[in-house]
Amino acid sequence: MAKLVDDKTLKIPTLSAIEIERIEPLDIMGLLRSLWYGKSLIAGCTILALVAAAYYAFAIAQPRFAAVTTLKIETTFSPGLDLDQALANPPTDQSSLNTEVAVLRSRHLLERMVHELDLTNDPAFNRYLTPVAPWSVTGMRTRARNLLSGTVAAPPDNAAILDKTVDNLATALSVDKLRDTYVFRITATTGDADMSARIADTLARLYLADQVAAKQAATETAFNWLSERVYALQLELEAKETAVNDIIMANRASDAATLDTLSRQSIEAQERLRDIRRALQEAEVKLTSFDAAVTPASQPARQRVLADIRHYTDQAAALETFQSGVNSQLAAQSASMVRLQQLRREAEATRVLYEAFLARLQHTNVQRGLGQADSRILALAAPGKYVAPRKMLILLIAAMLGMALGVSLVLGRQAMRKGFSGTEALADATDVPVLAQIPRVKLRKPAALLDYLNAKPTSALAEAMRNLRTSLLLADPGKVPQVILSTSSVPGEGKTTQSIALAHNLASLGKSVLLVEADMRQPSFGTHLQCQGGDLGQVVTGEIRLEDAIARDPRLPADVLPSHTMHQNPADLFAGSGFAAFVQEVRERYDFIIIDAPPVLQVPDTRLLAQHADAVLYAVRWERTDKRLVLAGQRALADIRAPITGMVLGQVDIRRMRRYGAVPMAAYGQPHYQN
Repeated sequence: MAKLVDDKTLKIPTLSAIEIERIEPLDIMGLLRSLWYGKSLIAGCTILALVAAAYYAFAIAQPRFAAVTTLKIETTFSPGLDLDQALANPPTDQSSLNTEVAVLRSRHLLERMVHELDLTNDPAFNRYLTPVAPWSVTGMRTRARNLLSGTVAAPPDNAAILDKTVDNLATALSVDKLRDTYVFRITATTGDADMSARIADTLARLYLADQVAAKQAATETAFNWLSERVYALQLELEAKETAVNDIIMANRASDAATLDTLSRQSIEAQERLRDIRRALQEAEVKLTSFDAAVTPASQPARQRVLADIRHYTDQAAALETFQSGVNSQLAAQSASMVRLQQLRREAEATRVLYEAFLARLQHTNVQRGLGQADSRILALAAPGKYVAPRKMLILLIAAMLGMALGVSLVLGRQAMRKGFSGTEALADATDVPVLAQIPRVKLRKPAALLDYLNAKPTSALAEAMRNLRTSLLLADPGKVPQVILSTSSVPGEGKTTQSIALAHNLASLGKSVLLVEADMRQPSFGTHLQCQGGDLGQVVTGEIRLEDAIARDPRLPADVLPSHTMHQNPADLFAGSGFAAFVQEVRERYDFIIIDAPPVLQVPDTRLLAQHADAVLYAVRWERTDKRLVLAGQRALADIRAPITGMVLGQVDIRRMRRYGAVPMAAYGQPHYQN
């Protein structure tokens, strides 16, 4: 629902230097007087705050005791430790130290502490052990939740109880690192001094035990892995040594002597075979010569040659067979020797690895029971010291807050009354009569204004406009105003709504009325009226005739001259002779001319327009328009000798006005004048 306001702009009003100087400065004495008049409210707020704080500090707040245990991260190792132990010391960079703080607050340590101290049976940590009062905040919240869900929450199980207890324990603990040190401070704060000390000491002890357990677990894991690895290496070494022995036994290749012997036999057989083949070739040559010259005398010699050939052939065959056997044995022995050497190298490598792992295993076995924590306790916690509630500090803060609240209420009440809450205050401040007060009417949109006036002719808004019309016509008994200017200090005061409603009311008398939109910089008739027409600027400059530019809204029995474009600066347009001629022309054609002008304090247009007006209506928004702005606008018009005919207090909430003690102007009453 839209309010009955002028929604043309939300821009912050811009004042000239002279107008700013005219605005009243901050009244310090007035402010002090306001605080003095509101001293009862300030004192009451302070006393209420002190009473509430005292009740909380002495009756509700439970005493809290804090105990502190200190730990130190070990950054060096003793001479009795070996190198591995030294390398196992924790890093001391900032990230690692912050990690240790997180470990101290880790959930698994807190759960172990809950079990060790049996905190699930302590009502201070397990709130489920304490019955919930029916009318407590928790009880009412639970009943409301059950009512909305339609079910009753099931009682918590052991896991939920443990989880909540751990959360409460974490709230009671804090861990911080002393600056530029390796010292941690564990602080436990509970309602019992001895319990605070027990919790702080237990957390430190569990932290050290957790470090030892972690090291032992790591050592045990390493020992098991090394045991498995040593056993596997032992089996592998035995298998490779067995393979070496098998090759030696199978091929008798225990050394290189056999290979040398076979190699010499192969070479000797090859040399003898070469000699026999040479002798065989020579015998075959002799046989050929004997066959070429066959004589009885050469037959015995030929037979001897044949015998030699057969002998050499047999020897060559035997040597070839022997050499082939020797070569086969040599190849087999060579392959066996290569395989033997490879297996021996692999066995040796496995032996070295096995001995290294075996030594590491023995070393780890010795260290299994020698694990120690990376930290040590510097000081155990003493019984907790009282730390809360700090009663005097609570009372002091409450007094300050109560006083601040009282001052804020007084100043807020004063600030909310910067505007005018009644016609009497407006008339007294401006020394100008208040012609009417326009009630606030909620509309869906600005265009619904005319529908509302037509549908409800007896409404409070319609009666207020009739009251404004009557007051305006009777403001100067000697002259009825014809050109009426409607303006305000800043946008959003309701001047456009006022102009349209007044035109509607005057036209209902049977008079000819022209409604002119002179706010050319931010025209808004398009959102209030259902009409299209020419443009004021074009009429003033003579581009189109007045009758061609007139627009009509079927709901409004008056002519409308809107503004659509701005061809030149409006101030120049209104200061020219063309606008004066335009005003003279419309005076001759219409009984009443209502000009919707821009806000006075934003642009100089209104001061130029006011010189052509017979009456100036000044819209002031109820309780919203600052007094300084109204006075600044009034002075701006007075400087050009265009005094305001009457003020119109708009958007009035009648019910709230009565609560403030102001008397609303009756629908048929007369305007309020200053005495």
